[in-house]
Amino acid sequence: MVALEAILAAEKPDFARAVRAIITGNAAGLAAELAANPELVRTRSQARHQATLLHYVSANGIEEELQSPVPNGDALAAILLAAGAEVDAQLNAAEAGWSTTLGLVASSDHPQEAGTAGRLVALLCSAGAAVDGPARDGSPLATALAFGTLDCADVLIARGARTENPIFAAAAGRIRWLRAWLEGLEVTTGPSLPAFLPLASDRRIAAEQALVFAAMCGQTEVVRFLLDRGVDIHSSPPGSHWTATPLHTAAGQGQTVVVDLLLRRGADWSRKDERHRSTPVVWTKHARPPRRALAQVVAKMLERASPEQF
Repeated sequence: MVALEAILAAEKPDFARAVRAIITGNAAGLAAELAANPELVRTRSQARHQATLLHYVSANGIEEELQSPVPNGDALAAILLAAGAEVDAQLNAAEAGWSTTLGLVASSDHPQEAGTAGRLVALLCSAGAAVDGPARDGSPLATALAFGTLDCADVLIARGARTENPIFAAAAGRIRWLRAWLEGLEVTTGPSLPAFLPLASDRRIAAEQALVFAAMCGQTEVVRFLLDRGVDIHSSPPGSHWTATPLHTAAGQGQTVVVDLLLRRGADWSRKDERHRSTPVVWTKHARPPRRALAQVVAKMLERASPEQF
């Protein structure tokens, strides 16, 4: 609490009051501050990150003491956007992939914990946020997939994010595009992926990446298609800290149907991933709230698949 007060004391008083209203979910207090000083919505923090008030809704990219799940974060964002907040304003000195509020939400745990991430992404897109990112490099969707925030990914795909690469196409369930790509036919391709989620230049490894992200996103028919095409069920291609083998990745997201398919196809439930040295059942313990109940179902499925207790 002392640290939080010190952080807010460094700001102008009305800006500090508005920030406090955001991090505590005080919608009426935020609206009152904006009514008293309409310019607040365009004011930036005195801190190095130079956040606008809209950035604080993401609970990311700002001081850790100001980050927490806020159950009405989408309502707070709506108040700010209605008051004229710049939807794609960027933080200072932030990673390019998540410097806007959209990218920050897609890479933040706190909106996931609060259950507001998908609603926030939908609201930001409705307010004109660049669905493919300011640089048009697909960074919002790449961020959502890299951080395993599937409700964010689903909204971005539904709102028209470009999906013309193997990872995005698999996540979006675009079997026709994947089939043409695998057969070497001419396909429409999107821009290169951001550096934090690199697509392998080797077609075999890129197909493995497609399999893993299809498993993450619960795209059962894509998983079946890629397995039928001979993609390695135990592959663990470059991805993110939310990916490993297809079974690990699906288990961590509570993808019950995909897990069932993978087990029936011979996926090794006892295999440990390379990064965390954990089995798929351990990955279920780290599922976020939107997927936690389903991950518990997956854990029981994996236990039944094992001849011995985990």
